[in-house]
Amino acid sequence: MHAKLLFVAMLFALVAWKPAESLSQEQMDKMARNMRKSCMQKIDVLEDKVEGLRRGEFPSDDENLKCYTTCIMKTLRTFKNGEIDFGMVIKQIDLTMPPESASLVKEVVNTCQKLEYTGDDCNKTYELIKCYYFTNPGIFFFP
Repeated sequence: MHAKLLFVAMLFALVAWKPAESLSQEQMDKMARNMRKSCMQKIDVLEDKVEGLRRGEFPSDDENLKCYTTCIMKTLRTFKNGEIDFGMVIKQIDLTMPPESASLVKEVVNTCQKLEYTGDDCNKTYELIKCYYFTNPGIFFFP
């Protein structure tokens, strides 16, 4: 009886210990669409401006677009109390991306983490997203 109970307990421990698998591309796209829709409604930013981020278009005078990046990062819990939480950025990468993609994105994060981000919250997150894009545009993804 004790051996069976021990075996079941060990089995549950192993299942609970197994790291979570990354999200599928379909799951990531759905998550991104939901975040995008929510933040676009909150911030009142045009969809073509948001799409422009993916093409490397970062106008310096669009405060709503800057604040859109803050909304997304707050939704992801990667921006808190006026600061970029790089530890949470790495954690989100590990949770959502397959290891081969995650390592490339982490290199970008390590590069961008070395910069100083100043100004208001919207400017800080916008500058981070710009760094991310210009460090490696080939792997850039932002909802």
